[in-house]
Amino acid sequence: MPTAPSKCRKMLRDRVAEKKWTKEGVFYIRMLIHIGEETQEMALAIDPGSKFDGYCVSGSEEVVLMGMAILPSKVRRRMETRRMLRRNRRGRKCRRREARFNNRKHEDGWIAPSQLAKVQLRIRIMDRLCRIFPITDIIIEDVRFNHFKYRWGKWFSTVEIGKTKVYSAAKELATLWLPRGWNTAQARKDYGIKKCSEKSKLSPESHANDAWAMCCWLYGWKPMNTIMDFYIWRRQGYSRRKLHLQNTPKGGVRRRYGGTTYANSTLRKGDVICYRGEIVSYAGGWARNGKIISLTGPDGKRTRRAGIGRIKLLAHSLNILTERRSVLLSL
Repeated sequence: MPTAPSKCRKMLRDRVAEKKWTKEGVFYIRMLIHIGEETQEMALAIDPGSKFDGYCVSGSEEVVLMGMAILPSKVRRRMETRRMLRRNRRGRKCRRREARFNNRKHEDGWIAPSQLAKVQLRIRIMDRLCRIFPITDIIIEDVRFNHFKYRWGKWFSTVEIGKTKVYSAAKELATLWLPRGWNTAQARKDYGIKKCSEKSKLSPESHANDAWAMCCWLYGWKPMNTIMDFYIWRRQGYSRRKLHLQNTPKGGVRRRYGGTTYANSTLRKGDVICYRGEIVSYAGGWARNGKIISLTGPDGKRTRRAGIGRIKLLAHSLNILTERRSVLLSL
C-alpha cells in the first residue's frame, strides 16, 4: 500500500522489508513480517485513445501511479506487406501455399488484427496493474460517436472497436465504471486539471490527466500527491519469420535476420537483463554464434551489443517495454 518514503527507508534499515521491482519497472518493498490483511480502496482509470492510452492509479486520498501506453501501429502495414509477398510467390514457380477461398467468413466477435493488438495491450496492462495494486474499481471512458449523423469521427471508430472485450476483462478484475467524455471534461474543469492539445506528447498532460480526472469524478474530490516518475509502456517489437526479404543485396545472398531465441540459452527477446551490474536493458536479437546478443532500450531501439558472460537475467519478457521519465508534478 502507499506509504511515505521515510517510512520505507526505516523499514529497509530495520530489515523488516526488502526491495523489489516489478516487470513494469515499478519499485516497491515487500514486508518480511505479518502486518495484516486490510487494504484501502484503489481505482484504476483508463483513458482509451486511437494511438495512445492514459492510465492513473489512485487511492481515495493520493495518486500512486500515472502513465501512458503507446499502442501498436505497424500491424496493418506488415500484414499488407505479407499479403503482397504471398501474392507475388503465387506467380512464380516455387513452393507456395495454394489460394483458399473457403475462409472468408469470420466468427462472431472477430476484430481486425491491427485493432486486436491494441485491445490486447490494453487488457494486458490493466491486468498487470491489478496484480500490483489492490484495485477495487476500474474506470474506463465510454467512447461513443454517432457515425450515422456525423462523418468527421473516423478516429473514434478505432477506439470503439473491441471495447466490449475490454469491459468484459475489467468486470472480472474489479467493479467497472463507464463515464462519458463530457463527464471527464467537466471533472477537468471542476478540479482545475490541465490538458494539452498535443496528443503525441509523452507527458501526463496529454492523456494521463484525463484518467486522473476520472478518479476525481469517482471519489467526488481531488486526490493529491507529488508524482516523481511517469511511466511509458509500449509493446515489444517482434520480427516473425520472413520467407523473402524485400531487397536482395548484391550477389543474391539474403542477409540473416536476427533471431529471437538461441538453442542453448534460456534467454528470449524482451527479457529484462542487467549489463555489467549497472545498466538494465532488454534482450534483443542473437548473433549467429550465440555468444553475442544485442541490447535494446525502453524505446525498442538497439543501444549496444554484449557478450553472454556480462549480462544477468532479471525477469522474463512480458512483451511490454517500460520507460520511466522523471517529472515533478504536484497534483
